[in-house]
Amino acid sequence: MKISRTLLCASIVYALATVAQAQDAAPAQADKPKTAQERAAEKQVQQLQEVTVTGYRGSLEKAIDVKRNANAVVDAISATDIGKFPDTNAAESLSHLPGITVDRQFGEGEKISVNGTDAALNRVLLNGQTIASGDWGGNPTDTSGRTFNYSLLSPEIIGLMEVYKSPEARIDEGSIGGTVIIHTRKPLDLPANTLRGSLGYNYNDRSKDGNPRGSALWSWKNADSTFGFLTSVTHDKENLSRAGIEFFGYTTGANITGNPNVTGDPNYANAKIPVGINSAYFQQERERNGIQSALQWRPDEKNEFNLTGLYVKGKYNNFSESRYVCPGCGDLNKLTDINVNNGYITSGTVSSTTGNGQPYAELDANYRKTEVSTKSINLRHDFNGDDWVFTSQVGYTSASGGKDPEYLMKYLLQNGGYDFGYDGRNTSVNYQNGSAANWGLPGSPANSPPGDTSLPGQNQAGGIYYETTKDRERYAQFDATRDLEWGPINQIQMGVKYTNHFNGTNSRGNRINTTDPVSLLDFDPGSTPGGLFDGLHASGDLTDWPTASKGAVVSYLNGQPQGPYTINYPAMFGVAEVTKDAYLQVNYQGGPWRGNVGVRYVDTKDTSTYYVNSDGGTYNRVSGTTHYYKPLPSFNLAYDIDDDKVARLSVAKVIARPRYGDLAGATSLSGASTGNFTASAGNPNLKPYQSTNFDVSAEWYFAPASLLSVEGFVRKIDSYIVTTTTERTITDPTTGQTNLYSVTSPVNASNAKVSGLSLIYQQDLGYGFGIQTNYTYSKATTQTNAAGDKLNLPYLSKNTINIIPYYEHGPWSARINYSRRSPYFTQVGRLNSNVFADAYKELDLSASYQINAWAGITLSATNLLDSTYYQYADIKYAPIGEYKSGRTYSVTMNFKL
Repeated sequence: MKISRTLLCASIVYALATVAQAQDAAPAQADKPKTAQERAAEKQVQQLQEVTVTGYRGSLEKAIDVKRNANAVVDAISATDIGKFPDTNAAESLSHLPGITVDRQFGEGEKISVNGTDAALNRVLLNGQTIASGDWGGNPTDTSGRTFNYSLLSPEIIGLMEVYKSPEARIDEGSIGGTVIIHTRKPLDLPANTLRGSLGYNYNDRSKDGNPRGSALWSWKNADSTFGFLTSVTHDKENLSRAGIEFFGYTTGANITGNPNVTGDPNYANAKIPVGINSAYFQQERERNGIQSALQWRPDEKNEFNLTGLYVKGKYNNFSESRYVCPGCGDLNKLTDINVNNGYITSGTVSSTTGNGQPYAELDANYRKTEVSTKSINLRHDFNGDDWVFTSQVGYTSASGGKDPEYLMKYLLQNGGYDFGYDGRNTSVNYQNGSAANWGLPGSPANSPPGDTSLPGQNQAGGIYYETTKDRERYAQFDATRDLEWGPINQIQMGVKYTNHFNGTNSRGNRINTTDPVSLLDFDPGSTPGGLFDGLHASGDLTDWPTASKGAVVSYLNGQPQGPYTINYPAMFGVAEVTKDAYLQVNYQGGPWRGNVGVRYVDTKDTSTYYVNSDGGTYNRVSGTTHYYKPLPSFNLAYDIDDDKVARLSVAKVIARPRYGDLAGATSLSGASTGNFTASAGNPNLKPYQSTNFDVSAEWYFAPASLLSVEGFVRKIDSYIVTTTTERTITDPTTGQTNLYSVTSPVNASNAKVSGLSLIYQQDLGYGFGIQTNYTYSKATTQTNAAGDKLNLPYLSKNTINIIPYYEHGPWSARINYSRRSPYFTQVGRLNSNVFADAYKELDLSASYQINAWAGITLSATNLLDSTYYQYADIKYAPIGEYKSGRTYSVTMNFKL
């Protein structure tokens, strides 16, 4: 800590000394500060230059110009034309930049990680302001974080995306890895009556479904270019079919009874055995519709008003079916034959003839209705005085999402046993009788009340469950900028900001019991599609099994006597966060030296409201408040070695606030529908992540659209948050059932370090050909917990690489995107195991032809390798999950008038 503060102070002192030295050497006569009219004219020229950038090579040139002229360590992606972005997913475009990775558990990237930090520790700002985000409630990576789901954002509205890897005092705090700033188009920047649009069709080879997509952008302004209006509408739809083989973590064989026949290591009591093995079939229809509008008015040379708004509505309805066996969660006393290898029980036979009852296996059919919406509106006024520029902004953003509702239905194996086996690559399960007729439920006793929680679990058909989320923020901001001629000090910036943010969850559900006996045959059974599980190395009854009709499931649950709805207190919380910021930033340039130095002062107050169980049955509403103040100094220095080379140094103190759900003391339960009983608990006493960031880079712009660069970064994290896992017996208030849960909860840890190096090579090779490549090496040093186990930082891959060759000549354009990231830690699992995602490769292709001046066609293919997303616990032959989402092909016609 002392070293970090010393270095930070030394850096700032050095910056001030450099300023003073350059001031002494400055010429006696300097240019006068620019007038408001001169600044407006320069801005208009710059905007017109931005508009003329077209084509993939042009977008690279624009991005390089942004990086080169920045005072901080910045990467950028520019649109290839008005209303046209390099990729159909903004997160995928960002993943082509050095040090940026995405997690593809559901095929496409939804959130990004910057320089080896958790996605929740990176901010996304729309035109410099927060954009609220909602999640669809089914993705295990969906947490009440502070980032944004990029799959909701249509890339057609984007003009430029900047990634600030080193902070400046003027930019909102809250990122340890980096801050993404998305800039949308303005009507006065575009020619009058600009019209751009696209119409396309995409197809997924695993779902075997295709859907149309389209967008349109229209911009108008008056003859004087003082008033303009822009609007952009988008529609996107896709069908996702994901096949998965899942393991519900591991327990030990200590409770195995009956003296089974053992092959391999006879010490099975200390060996690990899968809690459950599941075959999962997930279908989702993702439909997103959005509109973005902007109103711009310049009543005179000194004043400008901008009103911007965004509305996105997404439907993520999905039907998830799974069939699993439970050797480690109920059948340890029914094992008759087992094989033990390398400390794991890798195969076994579970018999119904041991005298210990019917083995447990379950088939689930869960339909989740979910609608995600995001709204944002911002009013900005700029006053360009002769000396000062004053900017005032007020705005509001909100989002909603969640399960509204989720229909949960189950069927139990009625007779017979099963066997299982796995070796870290191949998995098999075989039932003695896995036919549809052998899955069902017994009827409940006559005259039992609806939703009777005293009945055993086999009498519960399922339930209807609601869990909705709200996220909203109100803000007001004032900034002042003045150009100066104090030697090398050429500008001073200062400002204040007030934000009021709320994030919360409401949850309730009921229990629905059977009346008459239930059979899967009564639910219009089908079967899993042929080829669905190809490539997952699954065999036996894991790949071909009976399924239920979604309509029959919903109809049955709605038609049954409804148990009373019970508030799910453990999952409910609300966090109100008020932040007051003030900053001062000094920009300087003297000879080849330029940069900025500043400080941002942050005042944060969090009030968490949640429910606690005080006596085993009654939940009481409680609240807690935390309040902290943080000065966050930053220093950025760029040195223009010559016309083609730039060296940079950045040092800053940064913070990232905990996830909202982690700040609440609530406990969220899951597993009622799968038997994989897990829970997550909050911690209202969490402190924010705190880090001292160091960044250095050397950049050589040796030719147009060309760059050779090396960047080094260190994140010295004084305080961070990790999760620990404990086993606790909890009663679910919505079902009345008591089970042993694996509960994860966050705690603060200290003294971690993330360091790494990025190498970047980009060149226009001539004859239409070019290449983009980057490689990033990252490593983390962390402490150990009380048990001596190493604490891991999530989403950090040691090695990531991108290789993007491209061709653009005349009307033809084509590029190939290849990326690979090495294994990375994701979460803490059962028995405090560390869950990792294995290395992942992605290969995409895009080719286009410009038919004439107003129309072009683009063909693209993503995930051509049909890569497998593989998770494991500690070692690769202890699988947690293995998924495939298929390849996507699309054709798009672009037009402009």
